Amino acid sequence: MQLSDYLRIFVRRAWIIVLAMVVTATGAFAVSKIQTPVYRSTIYLNVIPARPDWGMQQTVKGYMRNFGRSIQSRQMATKVINRLQLDVTPEELLEKLTVSPIESDLLIRVDADDYDPLIARDVVQTTAEVFVEDTKVQMLEQDKQDRVDVSILDYALPGSLHKPKWKINVLAGSLFGILVGALVILILEWLESDIIRTSADMERHSGVAVLGVIPHTAALARPSRERRRRERPSPV
Repeated sequence: MQLSDYLRIFVRRAWIIVLAMVVTATGAFAVSKIQTPVYRSTIYLNVIPARPDWGMQQTVKGYMRNFGRSIQSRQMATKVINRLQLDVTPEELLEKLTVSPIESDLLIRVDADDYDPLIARDVVQTTAEVFVEDTKVQMLEQDKQDRVDVSILDYALPGSLHKPKWKINVLAGSLFGILVGALVILILEWLESDIIRTSADMERHSGVAVLGVIPHTAALARPSRERRRRERPSPV
């Protein structure tokens, strides 16, 4: 089949694609509204070496990976729980936290997710504060030239909506509906591929040129009735 044939097929059955797109987009919207909103608050930690030389910067990058694991430790989670008086276990608190070292900028990004935007803010802010305090104590044992200063870049704001994002879900649902509709059209066309409807279908299946086509009986009957109407004598 040529490209024009596929275009003709999709245009003729475009209603299937539209129907599938509406159904999947509506379903995605409904699921998004049913889900409980989750809010995310973010804070950044500055990691500054005592010396600006290249070797110290490489050392700091190694520190940052270790810092990320320390922030997500049960010991750190226990300190945050005790300070905020939260009724959760350390494991449950750690599920809310995401730590992402950004080595190129010497930053550590800490995210906290919660159903309450204020709790998300308090968790991430307190986690950063506790970690900075612990790091300063640890660095006192290091030589001044080998110390790494960790500080909070800016205070955390109340969490913003992280999921569900219904606009993205609806868009994804619409695209999925288009794919489903196109697949249904191709399947229907494959099931009807042996049905001959036009002279072009006959030529394609038989490989022989079609020289003539017998008109439909209705097409034959219509001229005969018109002819009888013309031949009917007019009243005197």
